[in-house]
Amino acid sequence: MRLIVKLLIFTLAIGALQSCVSKKKYDELAAAKEATDQALAETQAKVKTLEEEKAALQEEFEATKAEMEGKISDMEGKMANMESQMSQVQEKLNMTEKELSAIKEEINGIFGAYTDSGLKMEERDGNLYVVTSEALKYRSGSTALNADERGALEELAMTLKNNPKLQMMVVGHTDDEKMIEGAAYRDNWDLSVARASRVVRYLISKGANPDQLTIAGAGEYEPVGDNETAEGRAENRRTVIQPNAKLGGLMKAGN
Repeated sequence: MRLIVKLLIFTLAIGALQSCVSKKKYDELAAAKEATDQALAETQAKVKTLEEEKAALQEEFEATKAEMEGKISDMEGKMANMESQMSQVQEKLNMTEKELSAIKEEINGIFGAYTDSGLKMEERDGNLYVVTSEALKYRSGSTALNADERGALEELAMTLKNNPKLQMMVVGHTDDEKMIEGAAYRDNWDLSVARASRVVRYLISKGANPDQLTIAGAGEYEPVGDNETAEGRAENRRTVIQPNAKLGGLMKAGN
């Protein structure tokens, strides 16, 4: 009987001990599972954050791409427009060169008929000039024409009279000397215009039509000589005569 009781007590003790071991292991496993679940949740949260960041970056990339494509398209449009404008400008330049060549040929033909008069056409710096047998030069502050200059202008007046379509611009120039107090002209602008006006009035008095002539003054601002020397200043005191670009052409329409 005692043996049976002892065996029963031993069995109960063994069961209690096993129960204690199983609960400890269970607690350990439960704690491990909880840690794993927490790590998984944190990992899932990180994955979600990364996915959100990726979506935001993708959206930003698409917006930037669309913006850049728009800018590129706009730049291409502007470049095409500029190329079109450049092409139009080049066409106008080509037309201008052709027109200028035709005009030069026509004017040279006109002056070629007056070779004995000393009149001729000359091109300098891309501009056409009428060259008379006498250069129109002046004393300082003066607009007076000498006898030889008047004779040359008479030949030009005859040419204008015989070619009523021909247009001329008469441009007066000065040196850089300033006007003294009490001078006949206020400044070099006035003097340059007065020199051109004197020439035009003389041409008209010899038969040129006023409609064929235009007056301009450049003052001291288009020198051909060195204003630091007497010789250079003398070169700058001049009047030049150019075929006049008027109403889109050097020759008047009509007649």
